Amino acid sequence: MPDDLFFYASKIVWGLLRADSVLLILLAAGLWALWAGRPELGRALVTATALGGAVIALSPLANVLLRGIEARHPVPELAGPVAGIVILGGAEDPAGTLAWGPPSLNEGGERFLAALDLARRHPEAVVLFTGGSGRLGGSDLPEAEVARRVLTGAGLDPARLILEGASRNTAENARLSRALAPDRPGRWLLVTSAFHMPRAVETFCAAGWRDLTPYPVDFRSRPGAGLRWAPAESLVAFNLALHEYLGLAAYRATGRAVRPLPTDCPARP
Repeated sequence: MPDDLFFYASKIVWGLLRADSVLLILLAAGLWALWAGRPELGRALVTATALGGAVIALSPLANVLLRGIEARHPVPELAGPVAGIVILGGAEDPAGTLAWGPPSLNEGGERFLAALDLARRHPEAVVLFTGGSGRLGGSDLPEAEVARRVLTGAGLDPARLILEGASRNTAENARLSRALAPDRPGRWLLVTSAFHMPRAVETFCAAGWRDLTPYPVDFRSRPGAGLRWAPAESLVAFNLALHEYLGLAAYRATGRAVRPLPTDCPARP
C-alpha cells in the first residue's frame, strides 16, 4: 500500500475505531432507535454503551492491556560503544509551542529526559530525532523543530544533533531516519514510550536497522492495578493499548513491521 494512502486510511479508520468514538456511535444509534419507535434495539444499544463505558472506566482491563505491551522490552543494561540515540517523535506539542513561544511537550516528554541522560552518559553518540507531523492537516511547526529547541536548550551540542522532520508515522520514522543515520561503530538506542516500543522495534527492523537496542521510557501501566474510579485516565490508557494492538496488526499486514525479528535486530545483549 502506498505511503500516502496508508497514512490517510490509518488516520480515518483509527478515528472511527477508538473507544470513545465507538461508544458515541453506539449511544447515538441507541437514541435514534428509541426516537424512531424501536425501543428494544434502542435499549440494547444504550445498555451496550453503558456496559462498555463501565468496563473501560472501572475495570483493570486498560492497565492489563497496556502492561502486556510495555513488558515486552525491558530497560536494558548498556555496555559497549553507542553509535547513536534515536528519539521517536510524538512527545512534542507544536500547537502549544506556536501559541506560547517556549517549546511545549505532552505527557510523553520523558522521551527527551531519557535521551538527554543517555547523551550525557554516552558523549560519543549522535542524537537523531525523527518526526514531522502526524496530523491529517499537517502542522505549521514540525515536531523536529520543537525537538531541536528542547534538546539544544537543555545543553546538547548542535553538532551532535541530526533532525528528520518529514515523517508522519512510525514506518516513515524508521525509513527516513535510516537514510540519515551515519555509519558509526556501536549500537543504536531506540528511545520511545514503552507502549509504542513493540511496534517501533518491528518497524525499524523491517526498515533495515541493525544493532538496535530498545530503550523504553514513559511507562503508563502500573503493577497490581484493580478497580478504580478514573474514567478519563482509563479511557486514555485503553485507547493507547488499542491503538498499538491494531497498529501492529496493520503494520504486519502491510509489510511495515516484521515478525519474527531478524537475528541481529534488535541487538543481542
